[in-house]
Amino acid sequence: MYIKQNLFSNQQLRGLKLAVLLNHGEEPCDYTHICRHLHCSFLTLQTEIAHLASFGEVRALPYVEPHLEVQYRPEFGPQKLFQSILNETPSMRLVEALFYNDFDSLEELAEALFTSLSTLKRLIKRTNVYLQLGFNCMINVRSVRIVGPEHSVRLLYLKYFTEVYDNYAWPFLDSINEIALTSLVDVTTSNFSHRVTHSLFAYLKIMSAVNLIRFSKGYRVNEVYPRSCSLYEKLKEDPTFLHLSELFWRDFGKPLDQVALSEMFSTYFRQDLILNAELDQQNKDKEVEGVTYEDMLETLEGIENRFGMPIANKSEISLLIYNALILKEHDIYENFLVYDYREPYIAYFKDSYPKLLEAFQEALLAPFKAKGVELAKERQNHLLYILLVNWDNLFFHISRAIDKQKVLVVEKGTCNSGQFLIAYAGQYFDIAIHEHHQIDMHKIKEEYDVVLTDQTLEVVDGVDIIYFSQLVPSIALEKLNKFLKKKIQKHFLEEPEEE
Repeated sequence: MYIKQNLFSNQQLRGLKLAVLLNHGEEPCDYTHICRHLHCSFLTLQTEIAHLASFGEVRALPYVEPHLEVQYRPEFGPQKLFQSILNETPSMRLVEALFYNDFDSLEELAEALFTSLSTLKRLIKRTNVYLQLGFNCMINVRSVRIVGPEHSVRLLYLKYFTEVYDNYAWPFLDSINEIALTSLVDVTTSNFSHRVTHSLFAYLKIMSAVNLIRFSKGYRVNEVYPRSCSLYEKLKEDPTFLHLSELFWRDFGKPLDQVALSEMFSTYFRQDLILNAELDQQNKDKEVEGVTYEDMLETLEGIENRFGMPIANKSEISLLIYNALILKEHDIYENFLVYDYREPYIAYFKDSYPKLLEAFQEALLAPFKAKGVELAKERQNHLLYILLVNWDNLFFHISRAIDKQKVLVVEKGTCNSGQFLIAYAGQYFDIAIHEHHQIDMHKIKEEYDVVLTDQTLEVVDGVDIIYFSQLVPSIALEKLNKFLKKKIQKHFLEEPEEE
């Protein structure tokens, strides 16, 4: 994970690097390795460990000889920890203060942040390096505001508010009626032909709120999109929309018209996007970075045929990939400042199904290579993540890539564990209970792939035996899951073969 160093103080940077090391290190870390990686003393490391342990989402940071590890409370994980670290960063508190409030002088800003003027000036200098490199904007010390392209400033705040605040929190309580904005986003997205997931809906709420506050303060992108005009004409007589228009005028003193809609949903109202497959037919043959929507659809059909795994929503995924190529940093799956949640998801596939992941990536990149377009590694992973996270029933299809494994349960008692397994896991395994007086392993190996048992059985080639001192469902299910995963991994290490 790349860490934007100018965003943090040296102490915060050490804490963040420690969190990255504990969460993403390929192997457990001992104190010596950590100190060397962080360029700090053992005493400093102990201070950083104590600080990380103070965050509510961390349950413990035990030193299990000879390694340090992080344990989270059940309801949290690394993303929450990174959010907490970001939330206490002075640079981000500065950026948020400038979003909500107008200041006449640096002295007034320093007072609001409870810091000295000299400290504020150093903070602005460091923060500006980050803002200029990442968003092409900066804090102007004369006007005491962030200046730069309006699209870039809005993108900064969109990423900030979606990462620093939890999904259930509404950071704009004093500025925007959440219920009213939710209704407006609901009315607006009803025109989308693809699924609007709860994540996308929340993203659009934050985006429209950020844009609305900027718009209400006089900052504009100054583009009126045809989509906004069409939507306004469609909704202007709608009772719900009329009610929202009244609230909008009351709260902001502006009409809720095509201009306001363009400002609030600016990025997602671009004319070259495909939001409605029927209404945006003209965009399906347009090239973005050398490929079209139809190219991506054909690519996904090729993946289906090659691996024998259906992609029921391939039209939707093609649309998401096509739009992501246009939206770039504004795409929902690029929406973070620090914690890249795509990395652990892709890492799981890389560890569990490396050949399969490699083949997926190769197939996705094929239409680009055919047009002579080379995507950066980060862009490649982004498109791969969109495919993996949106593929309907992907894990089910992976589990069905091999024949249904035949399981025989041989247990001492009345077969209550076997009966439970049949009822609970029968969809994934062909499970039978041994009911004969004799146990002939040579005959069993001809009919079954694996035997679950609490007895010592003859070991023969051709059938796996999993012994349990306690043959209870929870333990048996865990072992069966590992057995199936191992079989699937072996299958995909041999696959895919070129036709």
